[in-house]
Amino acid sequence: MAVNTTSIGGSQDATLEERIAAVRPDLSPAEERVAGFFAQHREEVMFLSAVEIAGRLDTSDATVIRAAQSLGYSGLPALKAELREAMRTRATPTLRLGRSLEDLGSDPAAVLEHVLATEIELLHDARETLRAAEFTRALELIAGSQRVVIQGLGPNAPLAEYFASRLRRMRRAALSVGARGQALADALIDMRAGDVVVVLAYDRSSPEAELTLERARDLGLPSILITDTLGLALAGEFTVALSARRAGGGMFHLSAITVVVLDALLFGLAGRDRAGALAAADELQALRARIVERTKGGVS
Repeated sequence: MAVNTTSIGGSQDATLEERIAAVRPDLSPAEERVAGFFAQHREEVMFLSAVEIAGRLDTSDATVIRAAQSLGYSGLPALKAELREAMRTRATPTLRLGRSLEDLGSDPAAVLEHVLATEIELLHDARETLRAAEFTRALELIAGSQRVVIQGLGPNAPLAEYFASRLRRMRRAALSVGARGQALADALIDMRAGDVVVVLAYDRSSPEAELTLERARDLGLPSILITDTLGLALAGEFTVALSARRAGGGMFHLSAITVVVLDALLFGLAGRDRAGALAAADELQALRARIVERTKGGVS
């Protein structure tokens, strides 16, 4: 299966990670292993033949070539050429923190330095993948909405609530959604005209994320996807995507990039209505002062 390699933003090709996320459901187990090797060992892949990669994975060179073609490349040479260009033009960190932790051991200083260096590299990378046009469009959608509904599942749920609570402090109606399975129906039925839907989804899509975007589309609501690699896989399901890679795998995901994107949206909104943002901040401080005064007075 060949994928459409048109960029999510419109001017650059889809990344290797976006291609893998888009076609993963259609890959055979062997092809998925090969695709994972491409992503996790890109520096080596640039210098290995199909036969050598096959030997590493105990598979056939034909499977290696099919995997490259399934990702939308004409063959392995085209994939290797793209990897070389990516290495030349932008940072492409290996983003598997679990493997790095094995290498780092238990040295606290080494772990701290690794995490800081990784996040700095990711922030540099985000300058290339977060495009001003998409960011501006996302701001316009949020600013023009009556309510923001933001979905974050699992570890992303606290990030969704963080964004919603910050919006409420700016006197903007906001609701975070973290329900899975049948419980998601209660959130979906509450979506209404005037909402803008924001979905945090990374690495692999989920039925909940897909259903939330589908519900928004059915109701004619604008939607914003904040992701790393799913822009291509979910193309056509959202109004605008903000794509920035994050680090980690398994239980060790780093979340700084997600927070940076959310904070940038908050700052952008405040900048569009500076007087309103300052008035809301003053009111919040006044309410906090009243609570402190009442608590000191012993009144519950």
